[in-house]
Amino acid sequence: MDPAVIAAVVTTPTAVLAAAAAYAAGRAQARAAQRGPVDAVRRQHQRDAYAAFLVAASTYASKTHEGNRVDQARAEIPDTGDPQRYRDQVRQRVRELLAEAAGSLSPIPQALALVQLEGPAHVAELAERVELWAHMVDSYAGADTTSSTYSVQREREAHRKLKSWIEAYVKAARDHLNTGEG
Repeated sequence: MDPAVIAAVVTTPTAVLAAAAAYAAGRAQARAAQRGPVDAVRRQHQRDAYAAFLVAASTYASKTHEGNRVDQARAEIPDTGDPQRYRDQVRQRVRELLAEAAGSLSPIPQALALVQLEGPAHVAELAERVELWAHMVDSYAGADTTSSTYSVQREREAHRKLKSWIEAYVKAARDHLNTGEG
């Protein structure tokens, strides 16, 4: 067989494969160029939704945290020199601050709705857990602290769980935004 014909027969399949690969790579590059701006906008919407939820949940957790309430009560109430009266006044103000925090959950469900829309599902599920524990803390915030069914320990445990779910949410949201995983 003629060497020119052999060369043509051998190189033709290679050229066809190279052309097909170049065509596929070009289409993938075009899709990525088109999707890139859309993905960037979507990621920014997710970031905004995640941040709004985090601010709402963290603000609520801070308002209902026992230590923060005690610090605020001590700052507001002047020490008159009577230790028992001062402790009673601080204790009463701490209860009042908790009652004031009761019902201030509304920013959390509003922000949760955005997280649920933006997804992904595992981040939204963690945000739902945060909301659940915020409701648990809120049930103590609205409770009669003088009632025999009220438990400081259960209030503290609910608040501890709220904080741990916020931490888990932050980690998953950060991982998703930074790596697309988590």
